[in-house]
Amino acid sequence: MKLIALMGSPRKGGNTDLLTDAFIEGAHAEGAECEKIYLDDLNIRPIGPVGDDWSMRSDLRLDDDARGVFDRLITADIVVFASPVYWQGVTGQLKCLADRFSAYYMAPWLREGMEGAGFFVVTAWGHPTSDESHWVTEPIKAWARGFKARYLGDVGAAVAKWGEVAQLPDALAEARDKGADAVRTMRA
Repeated sequence: MKLIALMGSPRKGGNTDLLTDAFIEGAHAEGAECEKIYLDDLNIRPIGPVGDDWSMRSDLRLDDDARGVFDRLITADIVVFASPVYWQGVTGQLKCLADRFSAYYMAPWLREGMEGAGFFVVTAWGHPTSDESHWVTEPIKAWARGFKARYLGDVGAAVAKWGEVAQLPDALAEARDKGADAVRTMRA
């Protein structure tokens, strides 16, 4: 069982990063091989012009790291999309990578590689009184449907200050439990 976490947050040691670490701990305890990719450390450019014919699209920006990430993703049983809520959506780092899927959307290697994979969301948001996770979960649910992947669920916390989630043992325990559950679900 292989898990790849796409870390969309630019804040290492921040809330989304810590929740993702807890999720990975749970998955690893169930025997999963886990890898975390910090998208902010890579050179991933926004999508370029791709054309109107889905079957003939090409990625004009092959000189960056996006294709290498896709090549790794298609080997994963579970893909974790980790992003705080940034201005009613995922971070720019994750959005740039997601947009690049468009250049390969009909490529058999990508469609077959992603089909049946489990998608999971880890998120954090700063609003103290309302659950704002839908800004991140809803697009990823749509991505799962588009790739015929399985949406395995999500975990998140309402925290704003850097690393604040470390003071919420219940949130971290929930993330660990959901990591273990995701691996068990994909094995079943």
